[in-house]
Amino acid sequence: MDITSNSAALSGAARHYGMAKRVTAPEAQTGAQNQDGGMVAKGVESFSDVMKTVETTTQQYAAGTTDAQSVVEALANAEMALETAVTVRNRVVEAYQELLRMPI
Repeated sequence: MDITSNSAALSGAARHYGMAKRVTAPEAQTGAQNQDGGMVAKGVESFSDVMKTVETTTQQYAAGTTDAQSVVEALANAEMALETAVTVRNRVVEAYQELLRMPI
């Protein structure tokens, strides 16, 4: 694999890492960044877009209109998006469990 394909996969990974960092940051938990439609809604929309891209790319590969490298890059981005979504979910569950442990 050449450097250009690695940089494309890394830029996608960096984008998803940044998105996870923004969603799980203390400022996002206080609601300071929810003025423009909500970080969670944007994250879900971005996740959906990544999954649609993977689906489209694999269909194009099956039709013979794209190469295998594009499919691998799309799958790498999808894997990073899924890991990000799982991390966010885990943080939400941890926060909920912490609330349950609080005395009334």
